Amino acid sequence: MDGRTALYVRGGVLFVFLLVVALAAPAAEACPGKSRVLRATHELMAATRSGSPAAVRRVLYRHVDMRHVLNFALGRDIRRIRGKARERYYRRAVDYTARRLVQLAHLVRGTTLEVRRCSRSRVVTTLLPRGERVVWKLRRGRIVDVNVRGIWMAYLLRSHFRRMLAEADYNMRAFIARLD
Repeated sequence: MDGRTALYVRGGVLFVFLLVVALAAPAAEACPGKSRVLRATHELMAATRSGSPAAVRRVLYRHVDMRHVLNFALGRDIRRIRGKARERYYRRAVDYTARRLVQLAHLVRGTTLEVRRCSRSRVVTTLLPRGERVVWKLRRGRIVDVNVRGIWMAYLLRSHFRRMLAEADYNMRAFIARLD
């Protein structure tokens, strides 16, 4: 290859590289939830592997709209909790959730999350190597629900909390105490 051909080849490679970078930048901006989901997954996997509920709790606070999730979990009954009792509910419910995630971490085995589809409010991913589909719902850039194996986690939490509330005879103080 003569000098001129080599220069054209290098120029062509540079052009293709710049074109790919230029096209990739708007694509990244088109789905702001993608980076949130990827960071949250990476951090949550590390935290659950550590076995530390405190580490999981920090990840939940950083990436998940826990107040939204916990309000949904109690439904209309959230109105029965006011002031300091509501703040105590939020704290204890997040701690409870973090402990449960550490206990259940062995059920989700994967090493990499691959994004399949992405929109402002939903990110569809695959957990590799097993290919499990995981769907993430976002609200205002924060995670509010996750669907694993066809089950929405917020609904599962709601069902669980409703059962705990019934076992506490619908006494909110007793219910909140059970979250310890």
